[in-house]
Amino acid sequence: MPVSDERLAAAARAGEAGAFDLLVERYAARVAAFCLRNVGDPEEAQDLAQATFLAAFRSLASFTDGRRFAPWLFGIAANQCRMWHRKRAAEVDCAEPVRENVADPGPTPEGIVQAVEQKRLVRRAVLGLPPRYREVITLRYLQGMSTRDIAAALGLSGEAAAKRLSRGIDMLRERLAALEGMGS
Repeated sequence: MPVSDERLAAAARAGEAGAFDLLVERYAARVAAFCLRNVGDPEEAQDLAQATFLAAFRSLASFTDGRRFAPWLFGIAANQCRMWHRKRAAEVDCAEPVRENVADPGPTPEGIVQAVEQKRLVRRAVLGLPPRYREVITLRYLQGMSTRDIAAALGLSGEAAAKRLSRGIDMLRERLAALEGMGS
């Protein structure tokens, strides 16, 4: 039976060699995907994922018994993304174009074009959301977190997380409708 994330974190906090490495193995892809959805740049996302694990390792003392590891780790990842956005906002006045990763979604050329366009549109809409809403949308739909876990990850009350998620969904719908209406 696999060891729980919480036990591995406690073992890493106690100095057990290899415990934190197992946590990195378990979460590396998910944290990188979360960062990519928040910043839109694969190289920056990898750097932010590494920064997340470094910050988590340095902050193991703050991971107390009774907490769940995933929300704690994604809270750190969200903070890393926020700091990146703040730094970038100070450096650049205009946004770079969204980089696309094109996957083969279906068997027909028409289906492929439609699916790629839809993914591009959704990615563009999500990246256009303010960071606070982009975070909750990403945690919910890409990481599969519950509202309770989102609240824990972002340091919000359950009610605040639910409201932010609801508003984020509404904003995403509005952005998608506007983007589809523009033919973008």
